[in-house]
Formats: sequence, C-alpha cells, structure tokens
Amino acid sequence: MTAAQSRINALPDNASPTALLDPKVLAKISRLDMVARQVMDGYVQGMHKSKHIDFAIDFAQHRQYVPGDDVKRIDWRLLAKSDRYYIKQYEVTTNLRAYIILDCSGSMTYRGRAALSKYRYGQFMAASLAYLTLHQQDSVGLITADNLIRDFVPPRSTPSHLINIINTLEQRQAGGESQLTVLLHDIAQQITHRGLVIIISDFFENPDALISALHHFRHRRHEVLMLHVMDDDELNFPFRKWTLFQNMELPQHRLRLDPALMRRQYLDNLRKHLTALRRTAAELNISYSLFNTSNPFDDALSQYLANRMRGRRA
Repeated sequence: MTAAQSRINALPDNASPTALLDPKVLAKISRLDMVARQVMDGYVQGMHKSKHIDFAIDFAQHRQYVPGDDVKRIDWRLLAKSDRYYIKQYEVTTNLRAYIILDCSGSMTYRGRAALSKYRYGQFMAASLAYLTLHQQDSVGLITADNLIRDFVPPRSTPSHLINIINTLEQRQAGGESQLTVLLHDIAQQITHRGLVIIISDFFENPDALISALHHFRHRRHEVLMLHVMDDDELNFPFRKWTLFQNMELPQHRLRLDPALMRRQYLDNLRKHLTALRRTAAELNISYSLFNTSNPFDDALSQYLANRMRGRRA
C-alpha cells in the first residue's frame, strides 16, 4: 500500500528454509490437535477414529442379527455358544486428507511495520499446519495460486513428504495478479475426495464471487477453514502524512494521497468487507479467523487451534 513505511528485519522474508520449521514453534503447536468438526465418510478430520460403524480394522461391538444384514458378518463362534445370531461391528480407522491453499498473489507481499510480509506469514502457517497434520499421521497437500494454480502437491502421509512441501513453499515467490475466486472453482473440481480445505489468503476478493467459490467446496462436502491474513497497516490505516500508495499486483498504478481525507472511508469499507466475509463463512458453516501479522504467527496459530479444540469439546 505504501512505499514510505519503516521495516523491521528481525526475521526477514529471505530467511533460510529451516526458519519455516522453528523447533520452538513446532514444540508449541505439536501439543495441539487440528480438530475439525465434521465427520465424513472415509475421513475423520484431525482424529483417527470414525463415528461411523462399518467394515474396517478395529472391532467395536456385537449387535443382534436382523433380516437383511450381510450373513458374512455373523459371528459364528458366538452363535455356537449362545445359539443366537449376532453381527460383528467394526470401527472405521480413517485418516484426514488436508489441502492447504496458499494465496501467492502480489498483494500478499505487503509488509508494513511487521516483521513478516503477509506471504511469509502465510508460508509459516502452511509449513506448521503441514507438520502438524503429518505429525498426526494424516495426509496433507499444498496448492499455491495467484492468477494460475502454480503448485499442486498431492496429499501424502509419509514423514518425508514434509520436505516436498517446505521446498515448494520456499521456491514459490509471490507476485502475480489475484484470481483466487476463479481458481477455487478449478481446485474444487480437482479435489475428488472429501477432506479439509485450508485457505490462507488476504481475501481481497469480491464477497459475492467468493461465496460462490466457497459454496463449491461445501457442495462437495469438504470442510473449509478460512485463515485471513492481513497487515496491521491494512487493518488500522495508521498513515498520517502524504503517502504514496501502490497497487501490489499492478505496480504501475500509484497514487499520492493525504490519508486524512480517506481514512474514514477506507476503514468503513474495510469493516463492510470483513463483515461480508464473516457472514459468508457463517452462512456456509465455514471456520473463519482473522490474523494480524503484527502478532507472532505461532502464538496466533496455537490460540486458533486451541479454540477449535475447545469448540469441539463443548
């Protein structure tokens, strides 16, 4: 938004790959379960036991046979002992299949007074969530997108898969023009198995177009998390002096303005935009959370996951 902001370089955007997996951060979030609230056929988000009773590995219980039951499921040994027909029921052991979608459009490169740009903040979140998912022995994939789908790393559950995700995150630079709402439709078509879709973006999108794209995921019965990343400058508009504002996706578009003349209108428009996003999420039963890059990402992410755990247990 502006070229006249001071920069804090405590953790620069060009930090080494290992910075995405800081041991202190991982130690903090690895104690938390990424719990989803929707139990699905074939998958249980963040947990390893399904509430569905069906064929699987782990025996659950017996129930009395009723006409129409598959005779292959009769416990013949129990029949010999009790002279009654009982069916074996099993508890399905399933794995989460998570897809992390990271917005790599130009607007994500903005960094005001925070230590990290929105994109770098999103990279850290994506790496941490990938680690956590694999730590739970679930599978995770990564998708990066701006005006095109730049990377599509299919979900895997092997520990070595984390290196693929980290390398992809590190190699992908942000900078393109955003067409996220269009691409979300394409991504929804490509994800054939129901799972958990985590979207990390600044969501500078038309709310009406976004609700259509998100509805596509919900129609396919995916669970969706919207992790909204914004810089403190964007949230509070602290500018006081004449400032040069630049479109991060179309750099040739620049305006030098007096912030005092536009501050009220900007904040009012932002409030309406955030309200529309929250309303969209509520209507579609999507989890939405706003992250300010001025807050350490590990603290913010840990708190978010803890809140989700408490919400499920309530």
